[in-house]
Amino acid sequence: MFKKSRYFFSSDVQSISPEISAEFERDKLANALLSVSAAQIDPDIGWVQLTFSGDQKVVISSISHNLAIKCEIATPYTGQGTIKVSGKQFSDYVKQLPSSKVYLKADLPSRIQLKCGRSSAKIQLVHDQSQSKIDIPEAGTRITVKGSHIDRWVSSFKDFVSVDDNRFYANGALIWAEKNSENTPIINAVASDALRLAKATLNEGIQIDNLDSSQVLVPRKALEELRRVASLEPEKEFCIKWHEKELFFSVESEEYTMFAKCIAGQYPPYEAALPQKINTEIQLDLKAIQDSVKRSLLFADKNKVMKFHFENALLTMASSTPGQKEGEEVIEMNASIASPFEVNYNGSLIMGILGVLSGSRVQFAWENMNRPVKITGENQRGLDVFYLLVPARF
Repeated sequence: MFKKSRYFFSSDVQSISPEISAEFERDKLANALLSVSAAQIDPDIGWVQLTFSGDQKVVISSISHNLAIKCEIATPYTGQGTIKVSGKQFSDYVKQLPSSKVYLKADLPSRIQLKCGRSSAKIQLVHDQSQSKIDIPEAGTRITVKGSHIDRWVSSFKDFVSVDDNRFYANGALIWAEKNSENTPIINAVASDALRLAKATLNEGIQIDNLDSSQVLVPRKALEELRRVASLEPEKEFCIKWHEKELFFSVESEEYTMFAKCIAGQYPPYEAALPQKINTEIQLDLKAIQDSVKRSLLFADKNKVMKFHFENALLTMASSTPGQKEGEEVIEMNASIASPFEVNYNGSLIMGILGVLSGSRVQFAWENMNRPVKITGENQRGLDVFYLLVPARF
């Protein structure tokens, strides 16, 4: 599933000083541990590595088979070497400490001692003296984007990435960069869970340092971590790199690095689902349809299928659980339609799309009623997004 490469992760034996001690700001340490925990497949048994190399920066990292994250903290310490400790125990304890100095001392080779104010703890070390490192290739596309732009872009499509499709190559978002007809750099993403599709194009605040035709399939976990770290540092510049031959996707900023192995394979031909011509189009108040769908779902059966009946200037939504309950909602559209029609959709899937739209209006557009409906919100500066939803069957 994942390509093996000498570039990804490497290990070598690291000698350890007889004593290691360090002093951390609690908030910085807690944030670093939160970041690296995303790279642990199983938090209960995963480990966090702390590397003291003598340059007054402690490197905190964690690595799994497809994701690696490291954070650097500038702080005073003594001793050199690498220690490993349970990530969950360490992180859970530190985040509950008061916002003060945290003192760490390694009682080698068995445990570390932590002290903060009147609180203290001892945590067993993981008995592994190897040191894992992250080596990022330079080849491929390299762009620089501000955190606030990344946050908006990733938030618009990450929830539509499939995580359990039996076609493993569909369990990721397709990402690539290019220049549009106006020679403006843009970065694109397509994500689908087989019933919904999202396509998001960011065309603002992108600096291209190197550009090739690479398209990569980025796992959802890496995208969620990218959005999280970008939202915490909206004004920070992030360097994003990828290459389809080396199958990697990386994010770097000051004191932070994330590296993900991309999914091997060809993304499904999503272009075939895109409407070629729009024949019917309506607009609705976004808040009104959100509230109505939410109420209708209370009466829907386990399949969450709802009937949408469009006639004149009214949309009637009906849902029911046969023999038990039924509900109906009526909403005014922005204009009348020439011919009435009816189509079924999964209410839960529609709510997922409506929840990420911007503005106060939502637009539904069809090529024909048997094809996916195209759903868009109001235009956002620097971001073009649309969603597709296939009809449901009872």
